[in-house]
Amino acid sequence: MLKKLGLACLFLLALPVAAQINDTYIIPAAANSQGLFGTRWMTQLSIFNPQLDHTLKVSVTYLPTDGGKGLEALVTVPANSVAFADNSLLEVFGLTNGSGALVVATFPEDNPGVPDDVVSRAFLVTTNTFNNSPSGTYGSTVPGIWSGLQDYATDGISAIAHGVRNIAKFGWRTNFGAVNLGSSAVTLRINVYDAKGNTILKNQAYTVLGQAHMQRGLPVEVDHGSVEFFVDDPTKNSVVFAYTSSIDQFSGDPTYQSAALLATGKTLFGKKPVDISALGTKISNEQARIARQSATSIGEVYLGTK
Repeated sequence: MLKKLGLACLFLLALPVAAQINDTYIIPAAANSQGLFGTRWMTQLSIFNPQLDHTLKVSVTYLPTDGGKGLEALVTVPANSVAFADNSLLEVFGLTNGSGALVVATFPEDNPGVPDDVVSRAFLVTTNTFNNSPSGTYGSTVPGIWSGLQDYATDGISAIAHGVRNIAKFGWRTNFGAVNLGSSAVTLRINVYDAKGNTILKNQAYTVLGQAHMQRGLPVEVDHGSVEFFVDDPTKNSVVFAYTSSIDQFSGDPTYQSAALLATGKTLFGKKPVDISALGTKISNEQARIARQSATSIGEVYLGTK
């Protein structure tokens, strides 16, 4: 990790404002499920339509943890309005228990009167996954993202989450997870480093099934350390989005990190110049369409607008 050009991550923040909206997003983690130590996790969903002159129909596809048949629904969002759900897996999909990831997109076939371009179908989405506790609804924002990892041997890009705490005696526990939009299983490898950069876990491998979400507990203790993610994909067709979630089990208060993409020096400065503002692979509308076509459609659902 220390040989990588860490500053590459900073340039991702320099994208033009127009590039911060999209027609396709991933929410890597969502839940309506019982957690440890009496916690209950739910995911609020907020979809904003910035268009001033037209309504958007937004497709939301649920990909379950550890595989299985997904679900897809359409949500209508009027111009310049927000569609909102306090418990999205229940209110959108009718799930009383479950966890997974969400693919959120606008498609031309659902919006026939809207010009068929990204800007005209652009919207914003964010979620808040919170512990619905009697002492308070502690939560963490899980934003919509669209740039993910591909095969490391080919792409030369890993991802990093840092400031991670996983210490049982202090009540800190950390989960890590990922969602795979490809149709085939991939291997997700993790390295864990302590705060001084020493490697305390190397190349621990996990399988992420095709069009599925996975989440596991971090297998080693670490205080303010970092987790690096690598993807091995023989098909070279998958896009994977990784994250960490740390929880204070004494209060139920969580923190969430979308892993930041990190390129090797060879990738950045090899024979072929690389635009560092375009690191990683941007999920396409077509990949989102494949995910929803594999899911069971439940049609249109109504969410109140705010």
